[in-house]
Amino acid sequence: MPLPQSALAPDTAPSPAAPALSYRRTVDRRDVHRWAVSEVFLTDYADLSADHYVAAAQLPPAHYYFGDHTGPAAHSPDSMLLLECCRQAATCVAHRGLGVSRDSAFHVTEWTLDLTDTPLPPQDTPRELTITAVVTRTQVRSARLRAAQYALELSSGGAILGRCDISARYSPAEEADVVRRFHRKSVPPLSGSLPAVPAGTPVPPALVARRDPANVALADARRVAGGVAAVVAVPSGHRTHFEHPQDHYTAMILMEAARQAALLAAGTGVRITGYHSAFARFAELDAPVRVAAVRRGPDEVAVRFRQNGTVVSEIAVGVTEAF
Repeated sequence: MPLPQSALAPDTAPSPAAPALSYRRTVDRRDVHRWAVSEVFLTDYADLSADHYVAAAQLPPAHYYFGDHTGPAAHSPDSMLLLECCRQAATCVAHRGLGVSRDSAFHVTEWTLDLTDTPLPPQDTPRELTITAVVTRTQVRSARLRAAQYALELSSGGAILGRCDISARYSPAEEADVVRRFHRKSVPPLSGSLPAVPAGTPVPPALVARRDPANVALADARRVAGGVAAVVAVPSGHRTHFEHPQDHYTAMILMEAARQAALLAAGTGVRITGYHSAFARFAELDAPVRVAAVRRGPDEVAVRFRQNGTVVSEIAVGVTEAF
């Protein structure tokens, strides 16, 4: 269901005395885990008070991935773009506000986005986004932050667009590498090892509200009792998902796959109202990630990801009929 503005918890709202933010240039790409400056949307960051922060982002007027939409999403801020702006804001806060080192491994465990139904008029200039953040430090070990929760509020031109909550864990790179190899019993491959054209039969772009076949994230889709089933399929050269080498399917990739699975289950005439996600383990690149999507009532599609028979993620996608 769309999130009413009254549902935004006032007790977690940062101080209104926010500094003026700049939209003139991007932040350091390393602070948002990007290699290409063109994929950086965060333009400024500031501390408000203890564990209260504010950030600015400029939404690109055109983008080959985030702007590639048909249907109801074509004329409103893309839910995946808002998720990416929230990811960049939380990552920047972690590095610059909380002292998490740049060589740390990040692991998102829970991620939600609840959008309001606030209409935004079209405009000729790039839309500017303000993201206010309240951080709760949930685990500190040997004076080093190991886990945190972020409550983010998104607004544009004074209109509240929604609320995003992110829970993340942080590990020193060498520790994360040892743990990862122990659980895998092998070195994880990098995304460059994936085929340029994923195996299987790709979903037609129009069925997942895309124009460009390169932005389709699912293959071998079929109708099953109560919903749809498919396999995650992302080309190795995707300029956003694999803008730099990855050793797993990221949370953003699974969110996109969940969005597309929800549209297959509910139809492209619906509008996405949010995501409630839990990530139990890494989605590895060297084994099929299977997707099952079932519509649970008029306003939700439940999406589950399995790999080798084990659940790696569950994402509830909020939907509403668009008129």
